[in-house]
Order: sequence, then structure tokens, then C-alpha cells
Amino acid sequence: MGHTRFTPDLELDRLSPDEAFATLGNEIRLEIIRVLWRAGAAYEYDDGSDAVDTISYSELQTEIDIEDNGKFNYHLSKLTPHFVRRTDDGYRLSNAGKQIARTVIAVSGAGSLEFSQELDESCPLCGAAVAVTYEDQWLRVRCTECYGLFGDQAPAGTLFLTSYPAAGLTTRDSEQALAAGLYRCALDITYLMYGICRECAGQISTSVTVCHAHESEGQPCDTCGTPFPVWADMRCDTCEFAKRLPVEMFATGLVLATELTGNPELDIDSPAVDEAIELLQHSVETRVSMEPLRVSLRIEIEPTVFTLALDDEMNVVDFDRTPRSDTVVP
Repeated sequence: MGHTRFTPDLELDRLSPDEAFATLGNEIRLEIIRVLWRAGAAYEYDDGSDAVDTISYSELQTEIDIEDNGKFNYHLSKLTPHFVRRTDDGYRLSNAGKQIARTVIAVSGAGSLEFSQELDESCPLCGAAVAVTYEDQWLRVRCTECYGLFGDQAPAGTLFLTSYPAAGLTTRDSEQALAAGLYRCALDITYLMYGICRECAGQISTSVTVCHAHESEGQPCDTCGTPFPVWADMRCDTCEFAKRLPVEMFATGLVLATELTGNPELDIDSPAVDEAIELLQHSVETRVSMEPLRVSLRIEIEPTVFTLALDDEMNVVDFDRTPRSDTVVP
């Protein structure tokens, strides 16, 4: 295996999504990525080093087990330079190649995992039993009896729902996974609120919808079908990663992430879903004004009170944090 400290600057032609799918839609090419990953043939910049480990052409061909030079060279050339880089010493993965390898690893490892069980907590809405399930890379907490927290905007009974890589469940039980899921969700929301896609770093487009005829006392509104009058859609312009959530959830997610990242004694096992739902139900006050649209919120997280105002593109136009007092919504 070669080792060098320099890689050439390359001018990359734009690769469209269709071209990327076509390039990776081949077993031999994916095997090349797997072999390079397993061998550590990658640029290690994100691991604190500027070194580059490589595999020679002949060694890579031997590992792939293809004797036909033309066939092997054809598939290897399709991966370069976007997913595989050629250097004077051999071949290595580009950062995009590493992302492909990591994505495969993230969705693997839980094929035989049984992850459906009742939790010790009861539903904060109706007191019924609460179950946690994992399906199609989604971790969901649901009430076994009532409509849940999101009305008709989520599967019936949903109290909490987040995408969750299967590999992350192999070393965590349900409560630990839910705690990690809450952190991930809060940080995802923070990225979106700052206009950054956490998947591809693309720009975010936002739309806000208001139910002007909203009537709800803890039940879904007959007009909009949800308990929340204001919802926001935040979507990446490039890869279309998106979240549609009540404005209260975007605001509390941003505030929770602010608190979590500023806590020197951060404990990944500390949050609980019932506490997060309790916060959303009883510690958030919301006011909506029109022309221009402003959503003003007061969020109390002991011992701090946050007040913030959002515009029609979910920009934070006012923000304050104070010790708990008789703070009012701006």
C-alpha cells in the first residue's frame, strides 16, 4: 500500500444525480468502493491527518477478483475522479466515496434486530401504554390508543418520529436510542433553522402555513387536522432533505440544541421522550400575528426562559434568554 502526503488538484465536471445513480448502480463498482474502504485507502483529512493511503492497480484488481483487465479498467474509470481518486502511488477513495461507504455501513447491522416493545412511560396525552417501533430506518414512539401528537400529519398515534440509521441500534437499547434520536432531531432542526442542509450542505427553502380557523383544546382541529395552528416546511433545494413540523417543534429543537451544546456535562442518556412532549405541551406559549407574519414563542426550560420570534421564512427576528421570571411573549 502506498503512502503520500500530496494529492493533485482536480477540476471536476458537475455530476448530476442521475449520473451518480448510474455510476453506482453496478456491483463491481460498489465492490471497488468496499475494498478501498476496508483497506483504509482514503484521504484521512477528517481524521486529523493530511496523509493519503492508496492501493496499487494490481492489488486492487486482485482483491476485486477480476482477471479481465479491460472490464476492470472500465468500471474503475467510471468511479474516477468523483468517487475514486488516482494518484502517482495508486488509488484511494475521494470524500464522496467515503460518504457512500459510510451510508452503506449506517444502514446495515440491524437486519435481525427485534426493536418493538412497550416503554415504561405512559402517553402524556391520554395515559395509555406507549410503544417504540423501528421500521424502514425510522424510530417511532406511538400511543397504543389515542391519535398521538401530530393529527393526520403523521402515522396514527405518533408521539415522536425520527430517521435513525440501523447501525446505531446495535449498541443501544430502546431508551438510549430514543435519547440519541432526540439529540439528532434537535441538531437536524438547528441546521435547518440556520438554512443549511445537514445531508448535503445545500440551501433551505421554507414555507409556513397557518390555520386561521384553528380550534383545538388538545385535540386535532377539524379544519387542519392537527393540534397545532402553524406548520413549517423546510426543504433542501439540492437533495430535498426536509422536515414538516409544527413551528413549536422547530423552536424547541433550536433551543434544546442551544442548551445541549452549551452544557459541559452533556449526558447522552438524559433526555426522555415524555419529558420532551411535556415540554412541548406545557412549557411553550405561542402567539401568531399577521401582516407581516410573526410567530412569537416563550419556551421555559428550567431555569431559563427563552423568547423568540420567527418570520414567514422561519428566520429568527428576535431572541432572548433570561433566568425564569414573569417573562411574556414578545
